[in-house]
Parts: sequence; C-alpha cells; structure tokens
Amino acid sequence: MENQLPFSTIIRNIASNGEEYAIEIRQWLDNSEDNKKIYQDLQDIWLIRGSFPDHFLPDRTKAWQKVRQKIHSPKRSFYLWRRVGQIAAAVIVVILSIWSGTKLDQRQQVTQFTEVISPAGQKTRIILPDSSIVLLNGRSQIRFSQNFHDYRRVELKGEGYFEVRKDLSRQFVVGTSVLDVKVFGTSFNVKAYEDDQKVEIGLKSGKVGIDRGEEEMVQLVPGQVATFDKKEHKLDLVRMDINLVSAWTRDEMVFDEVPLEEIIKYMERWYGVEIRVAPELLDGELLTFKVKTESLNELLKLISLLKPIKYQIDGKQVVITKP
Repeated sequence: MENQLPFSTIIRNIASNGEEYAIEIRQWLDNSEDNKKIYQDLQDIWLIRGSFPDHFLPDRTKAWQKVRQKIHSPKRSFYLWRRVGQIAAAVIVVILSIWSGTKLDQRQQVTQFTEVISPAGQKTRIILPDSSIVLLNGRSQIRFSQNFHDYRRVELKGEGYFEVRKDLSRQFVVGTSVLDVKVFGTSFNVKAYEDDQKVEIGLKSGKVGIDRGEEEMVQLVPGQVATFDKKEHKLDLVRMDINLVSAWTRDEMVFDEVPLEEIIKYMERWYGVEIRVAPELLDGELLTFKVKTESLNELLKLISLLKPIKYQIDGKQVVITKP
C-alpha cells in the first residue's frame, strides 16, 4: 500500500478544508486507490466526530464500526459541527446522511449514499472520492454514491462550483431536478435551487453537455452560460464572464440588472436570514452593483442608495418597507 505521507499531513489537510498541503495530498491520492479510500475514511470520521483518532489503520470495516458507535439516530441522520478554513470561530453545520437502497441485478446489493448539506450563510468545500472538488454555496446540498469510483454521478440542489478530475473512461454527471450536466474533466458552476424558476450552468474550462431526459440540448464551450426556464422549458445561451457567475466562490456578490426580488432571495441564502419585503417594492426595477464581504446592514444601506427603502433587522428576521 502506498502511504508516503505523514499522518499529520493528511489530517491537517482535511482539518484545513483542503487548503494545507494541497499539492502533496493530490499527488498522494494519485498513487493508489487505497490512498483515496484512506482519505475518504478520514474525511468521513472528521465530519462525524470533529476529531481524529490517535492512530488510524486503513481498515474500513473497523473504522466504520468505531464511527457507527457514535451514531444514535435510528434514521442514521445527524448534525455535525466542524471548523472551516483559517477563520477562527467560523463553523459550519454539515448534515451527513447515509441511506441504504437496493439496485436490481443478479443479486440484491446494497448501495449507500452520502449527502452533505451547506446551510444558509455558509460555504462548504468537499473532496469527492475521485479527487474532484466541489464548493457548495449556502442552502445547497449534494448527494453521491459510495461506489463513486464506478459511476461518477452527484445530485445537486442549490449552487455548486465544480473542479472535476479528468477521466476519459468515466463520465462525471451533475444531476439537477430538471437537467443533467455531463463532463469528463472541467471547471463549471451550476445554480439549481428548487425555489428558483431558472437553472444556470456556466462553463469556465473544458466542455460540458446539458441533457434533459435522454435528449442532449446543447454542448457548452468556455465562456458560455446556459439558462433553462423550468416553466417555459426554454434554454437560452449567452457568452458571459464566468468570473461573474462564480463570484460567490470569492466571497463576492455581483448583480447585473437584477430585480430586487432575486437579490433578496440571494441575500437570504448568503446571510442565513429571512427577509420580508413590502409588495410595492417588488416593481421589477433592475439594480446593478457589486459587493465583497459587506455585512447585512452595510448591504442594505447600499441598496437604499439605489432604491429608496426602509429596513429593520431583528436577529435572523429582516423587514423591508417603503420609507
């Protein structure tokens, strides 16, 4: 078994959300499938326990026996807290759920799935079993099979930025409620919130195909953004700066001629709040602005300069009315 990295290096990479020793870890993962399994086990233990054992032996059965001893819910669903990045006291809640389902073949086999949820106001970085990387935006979730090495498919609700590891022998599929995005290795953004009327796919590098059912609708090239209207069943294709589409990954919010209604929805996901708006303010007026790391109060002040509003913040509740 290839294991050329100190244990401390591996756990520091996981605990730092993949920031520390990123190059060394990627090279180590490429050495063997066993290394990938070890990394996935350690990552799962970190998510579940928030800490690591003093010694970790690459025995998946024993590792999961220890993990399951920590689980007391009969539905095998639980809340997890862990630190993110280098920001002291910044924590996220990740819900990791494992389902048992069956697939029909010559024998009944059990397929397990992992789901990671990124709550409102947070971003969550995930390294998939094939070393592909996903950054989830707030109020987003991703689900994938434990047999990911055989079939690279994830189910996405919400928004995610993907850096897919190239593998010409195994296609990578991002499934949404209405569309499938199919790739072999590329970087792209998918925005597919359940309560949004449109699904948006923006391609930064590589090539992706967009399918609806069994039909391929279009293939994107870098710099193209596809928007599918779920009500009209219509796909629009435009050229756009993908850095604007993925601005959220850099802690930026960029709005280019966007109605207040859509801005409010994005703010709720970004700050983890509930916002009530007086109906008369939702008049279709389009706003354009860019902000970075502003507080909720600062952002509302900025909007009030563009459109006359009065607002009140009470904890997680915000009310916006006419002045």
